[in-house]
Amino acid sequence: MPNGKGYFTKNEMMDTGASCFIPDATGSLTGRWYGSLPADGIVLTRKRCADLGAPVKDREDPVAFIYRVEIKDDYRYVPFYHRQAHEINRKKTNYLEERVLLRRANEEVGKCDPSNILEA
Repeated sequence: MPNGKGYFTKNEMMDTGASCFIPDATGSLTGRWYGSLPADGIVLTRKRCADLGAPVKDREDPVAFIYRVEIKDDYRYVPFYHRQAHEINRKKTNYLEERVLLRRANEEVGKCDPSNILEA
């Protein structure tokens, strides 16, 4: 059962079958994904889902986790939930979320040009 922040233990995370990102070091943006993410949309934390107008439903399972190296207890796995672009308020997305959504939209129609994403 998740703790007060909604974080999971390793065994709880493994029981879900969801994918997990393990960073190379504390604060690192590089690391390795174990499992695969949904091919479309975006994954967001519980709070971010609520902020963007698409709150997490009761008993909704996370689709991914990120391992937090700096947390020193057993609850180190932060859950993320999948949302489609049309489910969230795009006026409230930040720069990085918008980049992800744009990239995913371009991949869906086969027009992905990484140079466009980096210049956005």
